[in-house]
Amino acid sequence: MKICLTGSSGLLGGAVRSACAGRGWECKALGRDLVDFRHPMGVQEALRGYDVLIHAAANTNVEACEADPEMCFKDNALLTEVMAAAAVKRGVRFVFISSTGVYGDYLGRPYNEYDRVLPTTHHHMAKRCGEKSVLRASDSLVVRTGWLFGGSFLNRKNFVVRRIEEAVQSNGVIHSNSEQRGSPTYVKDVAVRLLQMIEDRQHGVFNCVNEGFASRLEYVSKIIEYAGISANIIPSLANSFNRRAKVSNNETALNLKMRQCGYDVMPNWEESLMRYFKEELCEFISGFHA
Repeated sequence: MKICLTGSSGLLGGAVRSACAGRGWECKALGRDLVDFRHPMGVQEALRGYDVLIHAAANTNVEACEADPEMCFKDNALLTEVMAAAAVKRGVRFVFISSTGVYGDYLGRPYNEYDRVLPTTHHHMAKRCGEKSVLRASDSLVVRTGWLFGGSFLNRKNFVVRRIEEAVQSNGVIHSNSEQRGSPTYVKDVAVRLLQMIEDRQHGVFNCVNEGFASRLEYVSKIIEYAGISANIIPSLANSFNRRAKVSNNETALNLKMRQCGYDVMPNWEESLMRYFKEELCEFISGFHA
């Protein structure tokens, strides 16, 4: 299998590259520099000879997207539309990485793929626009995930590492959201399942998150526990963080369609978080206990 991948330097992109290598699949990084919105033929040429385009690149700065909606929709909607159109014209299957945040904030239970989508932020509105352009091609796959963790400790978007650093730099005091809930999800688990679904030629919309749910407070508490650091994690209400974006307090999701299609249950998020610490963060953590 020959894969083209956008967002290859991101947390999920790195995991996808590793998973492809483990299967013996070719995985070529497709950079943003190839995209000319007025003359998109360059993307089509880059896809020549490839089987699948995984579009994992995105502007994930939700606050910046709220401040500059035009930039947000260009990065997350228009870019996706251009990529999807190029894939269709080249006869390449298209896989779009979307977000469980597109469901919005109208249910008190975890969202599944048959629930309505009512996004509450510009970022998630743009992701939904991207989904619509992708789903026009009947063979395309949309994967909704969220609260991703994993990857290099050098990546500035590494939530786990940044919270550990915050605990150390703030003399052991962290304020964490006790109201917002989600499904913490390991990028390695998503990458493995993503390639399985590609191999099975799945299409349509699938949630892809680790099993179990947590508040931000519970999530951060578990990170600090696994890091072996002493910290006082103070419960805080969502509105105390003064965010511009009206992010949903409920971003929990269920992998209902995966279950219906017969896939194995995804690992529990706490187990995967522990695995991440053991397999990838030992050296980083040891620096705080030297």
